[in-house]
Amino acid sequence: MKRVLKLLGATLALAVVAAAAVLLWAWKHTDTALATRYTPPSIDIAQDVRSAPVAAGERIAQVRNGCIDCHGKDLAGGRVVDDALAGTVYAPNITPAALRGWSDGEIAGAIRTGIRRDGRALVIMPSHEYQHLAREDLAALIAYLRTVPAVERQTPPARVGPVPRLLYAFGKLPTLLPAGMIDASRGFDQKPHEAPTAAFGRYLAAGSCSGCHGAEFRGGPIPGGPPDWAPAASLRLGGDSRWSEEGFVRTMREGRSALDGHALRPPMPVSVLGKLNDVELTALWQFLSTLR
Repeated sequence: MKRVLKLLGATLALAVVAAAAVLLWAWKHTDTALATRYTPPSIDIAQDVRSAPVAAGERIAQVRNGCIDCHGKDLAGGRVVDDALAGTVYAPNITPAALRGWSDGEIAGAIRTGIRRDGRALVIMPSHEYQHLAREDLAALIAYLRTVPAVERQTPPARVGPVPRLLYAFGKLPTLLPAGMIDASRGFDQKPHEAPTAAFGRYLAAGSCSGCHGAEFRGGPIPGGPPDWAPAASLRLGGDSRWSEEGFVRTMREGRSALDGHALRPPMPVSVLGKLNDVELTALWQFLSTLR
């Protein structure tokens, strides 16, 4: 019996040492990635910003792309994740107080590629979504950010916890640092006419839904989210005969599933979804209902 216990103890000790070694490797691997300096992209967009409609940019920030969900209602920064295992990440201040000295091109680069003007990578910035913003929409967003009230507020630096570090190190969470997965030379998407069509719905979904629901909208665990976040639902609604356009629209407007009445759980941006207009919701339905 003593020999068995000794063997079990030795096995357990080896397992602990191995786990510690893996965690240490993942920690160093992530630290190296966090310390990497990228070449900030050069985006010539200043002329577009000067002529862009501010109201369109406000709608992108407040509703369509939900910048306020992470950066706060005043866009002066907000807590995105605060969990012992996931870490603590704050979205930075993006009011004129913090963007003072940034050119329009530098702001565009940070939004599209997740790279700050000093070359540092932004943590869990959904630039892989915002790469789908058309030039005119990105310009409108920047024009709007220039007009919001300046708020002098600093947010704490990101503290990445052990779980996302392990996932990132094993290639399971590239969106922790999107700068490393994005082709900075990629051109702008063309924006379809804003109409209740599948084409416009595809454009909206690519820039607003893919970050949580996946590039193919199949749903699943949300990358980088803490354990208490519910998995994202599949948005391939064409394969589920229970869904109708009326039920989809009601779900988005009320924040409660039309199928069984359950409330949509965070981080689903219920308060933002309720502000989508008829054209946007119909367009989303027209697109998502084609997916099977």
